[in-house]
Amino acid sequence: MMKILLFLLLLPYSLFAEPIQRQVIAFWDSQVDKIPDDSIIHRTLEMPLNYLGMDVVYYDINKSLPVLSKNDGVRGILVSFQVATKMKEPEQFIEWASDAIELGKKVVLIQNVGFLENSKGDFTEGDVQNKLYEKLGFTNSEQWIDYPFDYRVISKDNELIPFEKHYPERLPGFYLTHVISGKAKSYLKVGIPGKPESEADLVILSPHGGYIAIDFGNNFDPLVFASSPRSLGWYVNPFRFFELAFGLTDLPVPDTTTLAGRRIFIATLHGDDWNGNTILEEYKGKDTYNSEVLLEKVIKPNPDIPIAVGFVAADFDPKWASKSRSQKTLRDYLSLNQVEASSHTYSHPFYWDFFRTGGPEKEIDYLHLYPYGSWQNSFLSWFRSKWKQTFHSAEFTKDRLKWGYAKPRAYANEPFNLEKEISGALNYLNEFAPANNKVKLLLWSGDSRPWDVPVQLTQEAGMKNFGGGFVRLDSEYPSVLFIYPTARKPGGIIQLYATSNADNGYTYGWKDQFYGYEFLPETLKNTDSPRRLKPINLYYHSYSGEFASSVNAILSNIAFIRTQNPIAMRVARYIDIGLGFYSVQIDQLSNNSWKIRDRKGLGTIRFDTPRNRVVDFENSKGVIGYREHQGSLYVYLDAAVEEPILTLKESNTEIVPYLIDSNWEVWELNRNANVLNYKTKGWGNLSMQWKMPKKGTYQVSVPSQPVKNFTTSDESILTVALELPYNVQTEMSIKQQ
Repeated sequence: MMKILLFLLLLPYSLFAEPIQRQVIAFWDSQVDKIPDDSIIHRTLEMPLNYLGMDVVYYDINKSLPVLSKNDGVRGILVSFQVATKMKEPEQFIEWASDAIELGKKVVLIQNVGFLENSKGDFTEGDVQNKLYEKLGFTNSEQWIDYPFDYRVISKDNELIPFEKHYPERLPGFYLTHVISGKAKSYLKVGIPGKPESEADLVILSPHGGYIAIDFGNNFDPLVFASSPRSLGWYVNPFRFFELAFGLTDLPVPDTTTLAGRRIFIATLHGDDWNGNTILEEYKGKDTYNSEVLLEKVIKPNPDIPIAVGFVAADFDPKWASKSRSQKTLRDYLSLNQVEASSHTYSHPFYWDFFRTGGPEKEIDYLHLYPYGSWQNSFLSWFRSKWKQTFHSAEFTKDRLKWGYAKPRAYANEPFNLEKEISGALNYLNEFAPANNKVKLLLWSGDSRPWDVPVQLTQEAGMKNFGGGFVRLDSEYPSVLFIYPTARKPGGIIQLYATSNADNGYTYGWKDQFYGYEFLPETLKNTDSPRRLKPINLYYHSYSGEFASSVNAILSNIAFIRTQNPIAMRVARYIDIGLGFYSVQIDQLSNNSWKIRDRKGLGTIRFDTPRNRVVDFENSKGVIGYREHQGSLYVYLDAAVEEPILTLKESNTEIVPYLIDSNWEVWELNRNANVLNYKTKGWGNLSMQWKMPKKGTYQVSVPSQPVKNFTTSDESILTVALELPYNVQTEMSIKQQ
């Protein structure tokens, strides 16, 4: 017996690790939403879950329900539908969700739960509904209060309510739902003052999940989103609600906003209207392209800002839309170290779904709109279009363009060919690209909502893909409802979203207020505080070279971004971080220790409730440093260590040096006696801070440069600042004198 006990004690403790379940199953309705991206969950609920480290996986409610087991990685289930959704078999779903709770899954119900009646209009029996509700700690009396004119908020928990908005004086209608004493907690109680029998609990949390009544979480409405976004917002704090509902407090969070203690900064330039002529006064009469203006005024003067430039192949192809100097400007851009060569497709599709089926036939009606010619006689196109509008209006309006586009793509010199848009553009652009800057990235064009096949083709072509989404948080869009999640997954393939809106989003689709992009910093500030929700993204188009005001808006944004001291990186590097968010496995070794596996490029783990804990370097492996920011602890992992072990402790007395922050990445860190050795690479003049065990002067050595001395502050912080070649790997050592 003693031998067995000894054997067990000697086993690696990782064998007893418990993987943290990070998946949340989310249901969408293909009868109401064309794709999961249109669902309420994707547009309003997935972002807070991503922020908390959860990976949302979508299932169509009209198909078979997923098979669950105790250790399948699924933490919980989220149900929230558009108003029109009615399940085909509500009883079956309720049984399935009830069984999921028995397996230890959390179930969260928000807005329309979809099972109050079936698709035929038959109401689901109250006893059947309550089978699920009671497991969540409340009951539904089935009594609907349609006109709650006399009802008021009786009590609310300030931990959750209010968040961005107060409830309106005239409350929305609701079902009378009541918590079961001892099984759940009410965070919002409404009723008629002085009439306890009228009271209802409308925001509820229990050990098994949570519930928010229809219209009591937020007042999001897709139509209002487009017309009056200032009126929208959350009543309930979604971050704290989900944290409590899914049991996420104290868990480590894979973070995509921060690296080496600094906020990530990426930049993208989409080549729309590359060959358009600027009207800047200083270029008057010189036939200067928008792209040439940006090259001289924005790109070249900022060699420390890596920028992915998405080139539209048609702009450089003489058979399509090339002009006299188009290919020269392409080569000029590609020759720069800071330019990350990227494709923006061949013909620049605007509305991708238009081409999913029958694209060439449907496009005939638009061919007369293309100024560079088209693949069929434009007069016949015009005549056919007018004929159909006059005599077959229903056919003409069916499956027309969306999002305000006048034509389905920018150029139509040839019939649409999907392979040409992906691999064709890649191959053509690479004819101009130098060996050290080949195209390996596709920045999606137009609505950036390709279906699964185009995204699959990028993978087959060896390209990463990026773009789309919506991110604004300012006086015009004053709610986190307007911040899209980390990515979409067409066909299960990850397409990371842009992390802020572009210049066209501030200029009414490039129609007015061409200075509007100068308001970007408001969103950048608000997505950093009180929570760091997104990296910094400078995202503009070639047509911003048209006006002095639009060029100045970009330059003012760059000036602001510099004040934030971020860590700049190529978009491809950020994509690796984002992919790591979805692949990472975190094993809980003990209450204060975790093993990180399969993290790809992910480099930061965040703790939102560190409770005065810091990194225990003695019992950690592959941890370079940490930084506290806004009450959260951002821990920086060594990219050279495949499976780091991260351990926290309560004492902050350290006997080893560690990195606080850096604008260059650091890896392969070795702490040998009183010497630090590591590799580093980045953009801009290197600036990093180390917390040293002892105050004093330290020698900093890099190859081919004289040794330099730096002295710590009174708090033993060593600041190292060096001018080194950008984006070149350098070995560095730090030694106390």
